[in-house]
Amino acid sequence: MLRRPSLFLVACAALGATLGCDRQAPPGAQPARVTSVSAQPGKPELPPELTPQASASAPAPAPAPTPTAVSEPPAFPPDYQGTWFATTSLSAGVYAEPRFEATKLGYLRNGGRVPVESEPVSKKNCTRGWYKLLSGGYICGNLGTTNMNHPEVKFATKPPNLEEVLPYAYARNSKNGTPLYRSVPSREQMERYEPYLVKPKDPPPATSASASKASKPASDAVSAASKVAPGPAPTPGTATPGTAPAAAPATTPAASPVAAGADAAPAAAVGAAIADGGLITPAAAQDPAPETPWWQREDAKERLHEVKLEQLEQDSDDVLAKRMVTGFYVAVDRTFSWSGRSFYKTTKGLLAPSDRFWQTAGPKFKGVVLDGTELKLPLAWAVGGRKSVGTYNIDPATKKLSNAKTYARFEPIALADETQEIGKTTYQKLADGSWIKQSQVRITRPSALPEGLQPGERWIDVNLKTQTLVAFIGDKPVFATLVSTGRESKDKEKDHRTPPGEFRIREKHITTTMDGDGTAAGDLPYSIEDVPYVMYYHRSYALHGAFWHSNYGMQMSHGCVNLSPLDAKFLFYFVTPVIPAGFHGSWSNEQDPGTRIVIHE
Repeated sequence: MLRRPSLFLVACAALGATLGCDRQAPPGAQPARVTSVSAQPGKPELPPELTPQASASAPAPAPAPTPTAVSEPPAFPPDYQGTWFATTSLSAGVYAEPRFEATKLGYLRNGGRVPVESEPVSKKNCTRGWYKLLSGGYICGNLGTTNMNHPEVKFATKPPNLEEVLPYAYARNSKNGTPLYRSVPSREQMERYEPYLVKPKDPPPATSASASKASKPASDAVSAASKVAPGPAPTPGTATPGTAPAAAPATTPAASPVAAGADAAPAAAVGAAIADGGLITPAAAQDPAPETPWWQREDAKERLHEVKLEQLEQDSDDVLAKRMVTGFYVAVDRTFSWSGRSFYKTTKGLLAPSDRFWQTAGPKFKGVVLDGTELKLPLAWAVGGRKSVGTYNIDPATKKLSNAKTYARFEPIALADETQEIGKTTYQKLADGSWIKQSQVRITRPSALPEGLQPGERWIDVNLKTQTLVAFIGDKPVFATLVSTGRESKDKEKDHRTPPGEFRIREKHITTTMDGDGTAAGDLPYSIEDVPYVMYYHRSYALHGAFWHSNYGMQMSHGCVNLSPLDAKFLFYFVTPVIPAGFHGSWSNEQDPGTRIVIHE
């Protein structure tokens, strides 16, 4: 038997939020009957690599980082048995000193945990006291608790899973108008906000009597409504007590007789049928029909670019938070069943009916760590819609081509630094002596070393023309991969090109929500909860993981530099500012100015 959630459990639910460029969602309610802590329901089922593991009462130590250029998430102190601080608010800032006016180093999100000293060091503007983190910085005790058995800790959002391809499970909305609820809806509320759940009822069979009534013209009803009890005619502009104001008749009674035995119209129909001193039809007296919501219009698909994010909240109330456009994504905290239906609780604390979503897996493509011998620059990858591309042997004398071998799409290819033209086609020489069409590959071509580069300084090179990225330590390339930068267009409204220049990583977020309005037909509104491994470097431009497409090597974004999730994760821990274990985000500062990034054509 399904039991309704207790008010206590609903009230104790602690819900997540994202920072950065997201639109903050209001908190929702935590359902009582959670059937699974992993996001299993959905179509198709979540693959094994995306199934979150049950979290323990204290975070387990991460494996020690390998002593190479490979970057790994930071680890908690091994076998730590001291005091833990768990964030129960939406987020909690970490400051360089125990006061809110101090430099902000980073933040923890709801559910985040960090080891701290057992006693607070100060209570200035923080009634529960400031706790010192073992990794450095201070956090206000008002924003969390050191009691790991506290109900708000139990119902907090699960921390991101840094051991998997993606930090959360993600689901793609498949229909326009899908609701995001603030709290668990009743069946009646579901049917009100989701009218498509109600099956149309068959009309009752028509009888001869009802058919006869239906065949009467509407004017008969009006005539019946206008027939009142005999009495002295009121003076125009006045009303007899207890009666509706009368108007000068448009016709004589003989001109519009009422058939004997006709049904008498209700009194309300009299007032509805008389206005401005004349008789009007019932259709004209009705209130204007309400405007059809954007998601129920017949031409909704063709006009999606006109939908603005603010419109998605226009019918929100205590139960409904907003509606979604097809293609929007949510990050799943957990899945539960309620009133015979499966729901996702999102990391923002809202509730989404899972039958309106498809779960998505992260692409497995990843770049390569360069060893300087077998894997070194220049390097290329086969791109395009084909699953593989062929290489050729070219006869030096006749320039005739013969087939050599094939490379799978996204397979790294070692190159020789030599090209030749045959007809109008340029061929690139491979390290094994064969040749490949340049149009079928993306080749790394980093810029010159930036000015003032320090020995051992880490920096990132992004080539907009070749859609490649190379990570350096000093003058040594250590990692290379494909990217997808902003789409270019001659239509100004669709032009999202990535601006070139030299920048520094300003802030990092393990996840943050990104959304925006459409600008023209074919350029639609978008909203992706908890985009993974985000590194902002200039205004709202960032390096970040993109799991919603796998067309790396092609322009795809609204201006950011898209990476595969695995590559974004690698770079996230390769660049600075440093993000300590348990943090959800961090900012650069004078002591840690952020890694340099050079973007060029």
